[in-house]
Amino acid sequence: MDVLSHIPIFLDPYLIGFYRVTGDAMINFLLGTFILAMISVVLGELTLSLALRFNRQHIEGMEDELAKQHQLSMAALQLKDQKGYKACNKQANDAFGKYFFSMIAYSAACLWPLPFALSWMQSRFLGVEFKLVYPISLVWSSTQYFTIFLSLYIFARIAFKNMRPYLPYFRQVQKVLDLNAEVHGKPSEN
Repeated sequence: MDVLSHIPIFLDPYLIGFYRVTGDAMINFLLGTFILAMISVVLGELTLSLALRFNRQHIEGMEDELAKQHQLSMAALQLKDQKGYKACNKQANDAFGKYFFSMIAYSAACLWPLPFALSWMQSRFLGVEFKLVYPISLVWSSTQYFTIFLSLYIFARIAFKNMRPYLPYFRQVQKVLDLNAEVHGKPSEN
């Protein structure tokens, strides 16, 4: 067996406690799944913030290059230098492409805990059906753990976004995001 297949077994004694808080099975499932989703959000956000912190110089370099090429292309346009404009605009587009895809890669860093959480949930809840209530049951009679986890994960991300300015480590991360948004003239969406 490979190492990854042992992860759900390793996580089980730690995670199952969140599913045994109250005496009601459905409340336990929802509460435990929300806590698991929130843990996934926090681990992902922590990873993302560390990756951005360690690569700050590189990111700022890409942002500076993008701004420089944009300014050069606008200057060439004002001088009616069509050839210079196209050359600078091509460089600006290349810089934007590098920056854009780097940011997508960083954003994906916050999703790495999900396969582990879902793998553990599969080992515990595969085959368990949850009946849905009327009127949803007219279209879809039941669901399994994935749908509930996904819904609670989205809710956990929204809750974390609103809590981040008040959490010790993430308060500083939020300040950096706000400062960066201020410098680049756009509101912080994180």
